[in-house]
Amino acid sequence: MIPDSCITLPLVRHGSIPLCLRVIPELIVNTGGDFIALNIVVAAAGRKLGKTLFCTELVRVLHDKGYSVAFYKLKKHGEEGIEFLPGPGRKDSDTWRIHSAGAEEVAILKFPAGWDLRDYLPRPSSGFDVIIWETNSAALLIEDSTLVYIDGDVSDPKNPELTDHASVLLEGPFEVVPAETVGLTLSVAGMPGFNPVRPGWKLWLESGGNPVFGRGVASLLEAIRDVGSILAASRATGIQYRRVWTLISNTEEKLGVKLIRRSRGGAGGGGSSLTPVATMLLKRYHFLENAMADAAKRLEEDN
Repeated sequence: MIPDSCITLPLVRHGSIPLCLRVIPELIVNTGGDFIALNIVVAAAGRKLGKTLFCTELVRVLHDKGYSVAFYKLKKHGEEGIEFLPGPGRKDSDTWRIHSAGAEEVAILKFPAGWDLRDYLPRPSSGFDVIIWETNSAALLIEDSTLVYIDGDVSDPKNPELTDHASVLLEGPFEVVPAETVGLTLSVAGMPGFNPVRPGWKLWLESGGNPVFGRGVASLLEAIRDVGSILAASRATGIQYRRVWTLISNTEEKLGVKLIRRSRGGAGGGGSSLTPVATMLLKRYHFLENAMADAAKRLEEDN
């Protein structure tokens, strides 16, 4: 049923059949104006793979970050003409859920099979940051878009050719859409600040081509330096006393020098402190650790 707020516009004939386009006054056909938004198209190999769920999660994440979003679902129907149905629609419908997730404008566009929608795609009534399109048959008609294709274990996949055009290939079905998947999709689409993948690295010092000093030993030496004994360091780090001694002794053996200076008995009850070599190694390790962290940050910012 078309709402009273819609009007009917005559269109050119398609073959010998006169067609019409129903639109609401605020949403006119796309005539190639200067409106520009980021377009994300979501298609799937079949039903029940999570296409609408994925769209909903995209909308929710973008809305939570303060972006304005519109959503359009393009689907084929067996009737003449193109029908535009503005949302949010009935409660618990797909468009209602997507609107509830934060889409400021939602609609369904129905069109006859085999019809080229290129000149009749809706244009939002106001500028949005992102437009999300859910469609298979019209997926390649959305220009300057990022195509997401959800594949799955289906006997007769729909539009398998879209895998060759997709920027993001996913495996459904989805019951929950991982945050990493949403972040990577938005990052590929060109949205800044969404990439969940960060540079990772592991640092150790070598001697003769063999690792001799890493984060574990560095943490133990720091604890001994701060609390003044191996027993207290064991308690502070949660590492068994024997294990602490094994790690320190193995490192000393590899390096050929002592890292811990022990004082026995006396009024203070004894204790442990770092040798100058251990202090130097800690200082060098932290210098390199900070340098690598700065380099990783710069690489992330540049990419």
